[in-house]
Amino acid sequence: MIGPRFVLRMAWRESRSGRRRLWLLTGAVTAGVAALVAINSFTQNLRTSVAEQARALLGADIAFSSRQRFSPRVEALLDSLVAPNPARLGDGGKKARVTAFAGMAYVPRTTGVHLVQVRAVEGDYPFYGTIVTEPAGQWTRFIAAGGAIVDPTLLAALAAHVGDTLALGQGRFPIVATFLNIPGDVGVAAALGPRVYIPASALPATGLLRFGSLVEYEALIQLPAGAAAQPLAERYRKPLRTERVRVRTVEDDRADLTGALTRLGNYLGLVALVALLLGGLGVASAVHVFIKRKLDTIAVLRCLGATSRQVFAVYLLQALVMGALGSAAGALLGMGLQQVLPLLFRGLLPLDVHVAPSPRSILLGMGLGLWVAGIFATLPLVGIRRISPLLTLRRDVDPAARGGGRDRLAWLAGALLAASVISLSLIQVGQLRDGVFVAVAEGVAVLVLWLAARSLIASVRRW
Repeated sequence: MIGPRFVLRMAWRESRSGRRRLWLLTGAVTAGVAALVAINSFTQNLRTSVAEQARALLGADIAFSSRQRFSPRVEALLDSLVAPNPARLGDGGKKARVTAFAGMAYVPRTTGVHLVQVRAVEGDYPFYGTIVTEPAGQWTRFIAAGGAIVDPTLLAALAAHVGDTLALGQGRFPIVATFLNIPGDVGVAAALGPRVYIPASALPATGLLRFGSLVEYEALIQLPAGAAAQPLAERYRKPLRTERVRVRTVEDDRADLTGALTRLGNYLGLVALVALLLGGLGVASAVHVFIKRKLDTIAVLRCLGATSRQVFAVYLLQALVMGALGSAAGALLGMGLQQVLPLLFRGLLPLDVHVAPSPRSILLGMGLGLWVAGIFATLPLVGIRRISPLLTLRRDVDPAARGGGRDRLAWLAGALLAASVISLSLIQVGQLRDGVFVAVAEGVAVLVLWLAARSLIASVRRW
């Protein structure tokens, strides 16, 4: 009668009488796994989107920028990069320019003046990526029309609409469209002023570029077929420092953006890890209360011949099954939340995040959820083996006093729990030093909360 089948039967029977407590355990795991799966999947989607859209973010193969006009030496270099190479078949490259500066704009028909970020464009910028305008298709026409394409927020600020005339310095530009999407554009950049795109040929008419003006000149190059941008950048980056010219490539932007987004993903991942660990504390609390309500049942099982290990296995099996259910539900919920995160970060990211399920994140989240459910349930379950059969006859039997001395198994479970927290932090952060630091910080936070709880309980008992 006492065997593996007994453990399975008792786990099922005991679950029917305490399902509310067990569903609380499941809910705690579900919340943590959902946060972990959603954030890890979102981070993985970010990395994939950066790899796919890196060229469109720069709009060219290589870019040169400076706070002063390019010298004849730099201009000769730019011409050489786009010149056809007789050793290779095909045409030469292409060159575009963007002159960026701040200015004050207004619409003569209305009132009010607004600070704007002016971008004077020359050439086929951008070479990669698509600029979406409203009305559609105006980006390829506004240079020839001598008009302006503006940020939609500028029209709202100046009570204007497409077709009005925009005044920049002494220049006048018909507003031909607003832009809806520009590769590499970050929505928070509008805090410095709405963007306005005008033809570079109209710059002299504005009269805004004078001595002392804060201007950035940028030349964007589409290299001929077969030419590699990164070796060229490494070759010319150091010599161009004397000209105060900065060089950027797709690889540079990809590395910078990947690093920044990785830090963002690590931060969000730590938030998810904290949610999972809080779920683990919820598991430990639910199991602790559940076991206290089952003291009589456990004592009867001991009288019937069940060993402490078998009783321990009954309740650990319950915790693992409910943890598995919570992990599966959390994975499904996390996949749903994954669809929402790109909408929340839309104005903060310079790219469109393509949402796709991440099998690695799903499996990792479910595995960690099951492990957290098991390891956090183990510590309160260790006390089961100290419950004496005498508890069925004498209510004054203290289970904690049975066996005397220190409970080595409890200390071992506590050490395993601490090692698990450190391991989870290392898995999420990916670096030993940062993982240990995060685990220590989590331990200090739990200690402070425990001391606060003990103080509150003591105060309630006294007063």
